[in-house]
Amino acid sequence: MAKNKHMAGGKETPRQKMIGMMYLVLTALLALNISKEVLNGFVKVENSLLTTQGTLSAKVNETNTELEVKYAQNQEKVKPFRDQATKVNKSSDDLIAYIMELKARAMASSTGDYKEQEATNFDGFLGKDENGRDTVLNLAYIAQKDEYMALTEFMVGGAPNAPKEGEWTALQLRQSMESYRDELKAISFKDNQGVTRTLPPNLLEQLDETFLFGTEMEDGKEVLWEAANFYDVPLAAVMPLMTKMTLDIQDIQEDILSWLLGSVDAKSYKFTNLLPLVVPESNYILRGDSFRANVLLAAFDGTNPPEFYVDAQKFNGRDSSMLDFASIESLPIGTDGLGKLRISTKGMALGDVNYKGLIRFQGPDGNIEPYPFYTPSFTVAEPALVVSPTKMNVFYRGLPNPVEVSVPGVAGDALEVRISGDNKIKKQPDGSYVVDPGKVTEAKITVTATMPDGSKKTLPARDFRVKRIPDPVPSFAGKTPSDRLISKNTLLGAPGVSAKMENFDFDVKVTVKSFSISVSRDGTLVEKKSNSNRLSSDMSELLKRVGRGNVIYIEDIVVSMPDGTERQLAPMKLKVS
Repeated sequence: MAKNKHMAGGKETPRQKMIGMMYLVLTALLALNISKEVLNGFVKVENSLLTTQGTLSAKVNETNTELEVKYAQNQEKVKPFRDQATKVNKSSDDLIAYIMELKARAMASSTGDYKEQEATNFDGFLGKDENGRDTVLNLAYIAQKDEYMALTEFMVGGAPNAPKEGEWTALQLRQSMESYRDELKAISFKDNQGVTRTLPPNLLEQLDETFLFGTEMEDGKEVLWEAANFYDVPLAAVMPLMTKMTLDIQDIQEDILSWLLGSVDAKSYKFTNLLPLVVPESNYILRGDSFRANVLLAAFDGTNPPEFYVDAQKFNGRDSSMLDFASIESLPIGTDGLGKLRISTKGMALGDVNYKGLIRFQGPDGNIEPYPFYTPSFTVAEPALVVSPTKMNVFYRGLPNPVEVSVPGVAGDALEVRISGDNKIKKQPDGSYVVDPGKVTEAKITVTATMPDGSKKTLPARDFRVKRIPDPVPSFAGKTPSDRLISKNTLLGAPGVSAKMENFDFDVKVTVKSFSISVSRDGTLVEKKSNSNRLSSDMSELLKRVGRGNVIYIEDIVVSMPDGTERQLAPMKLKVS
């Protein structure tokens, strides 16, 4: 009965399928003892397989060459794929070399020259072809094509259900190909981006189908793979079978190499336009500082424009989740390929703000890929006009002197403000400053700004004069030292003496501590004194007795000032009208 051979069959070309069918037919005819013609048919199958083997070898070499070219162009990117290809090539070459030597040993066992050939490393059966490749003596030159007894003993032994063990046996051949299959299925490595690469499902399936060595049916019985393919099988049938095994190895080797080669550029993006971009760290440069910018060559695909989305709400600094763009309108894209972002600051709080965004782009594999981003921070500030009254740079002792300190283009919290001498300066919650002058007569304010690049820039100092608060103007019944007359009714309604600052922008609290009132009557000067800002009872009685033409003197007006000093103010002379 004919043996039902299992021909490993992954992805086969029409030529390979035809050769496989010829092998099955010839094996069936061989079982019917159709000898010479059948044996010559196996020679033709073997030669056809050897031709295919040469074609596959050329394809493997071509793919390896392409991989080397890419490696020379970009070693960092291609190295992980090239290293894996090197491992695949070595494993494949080692297994093919093992099978070729096993073929030579099988031939020697059938021709009866095994011991002699073993002494010469089987050089009568192994050699180089015209292309320098290792090869085995062509089956056509073997007279004992139908020999199977010695071959069976060499490959399997006398018990088909218990194949013999050893390096050069059918059992070792199966185990070697199984190890090769498992090694390739376990391929796993990281590319230069840290992405783990493993074989795709189609190659894993091909490996399982090609290197399947289960039991086979023969005469209605299950037999082991070793017995089905090498027990009582003549040399003419074994040689093409083993050549077919090398083709299967080269076939999967080429497929994996092609996958590695294609994976190098699988995530490479294609662009149609290049655009130089200059991204400045700041658009506002202080004199003496440097303009700094990142210069790059940007690329985009005019046929595959991305989608740009920016959150309507400013970023809170905490939520780092990807932007939900479903309800957001994408930004318009200009002819330069750039998204056009415009954010209105109307009604926006002052300070630094930035926004969360998302770019969606169709990658080379057809999938939409998200790229989250955050806009650079920008400062929202009130429009400012800086006018420096160089002759009026004055601080007053005893008062909280408010100061606005700003450097255009630099955020307020990036400023370090200092003041000279025993003067003090303190930052307020609203970002302004208050100066508390000391006893010195001058103050110098120095500002150091932290620039966008992190460097520090000290700006030229500003000089201020330190003065005492001007004297306040005393007032009595609404009259001041510049007045000369007072009516009797106004006089009697006066509660006391007050003092206030005139034409002075600061809110200064002045306390009258004492004053005196003198009245000239009949040539006699009568004086009364108060130790507060109010008229004493004696003063009130004195003022009741004055009449038209009497002169009242308000003198010795002493006030307490916010700077801690006491001052005597100008006297007042009023004539009763």
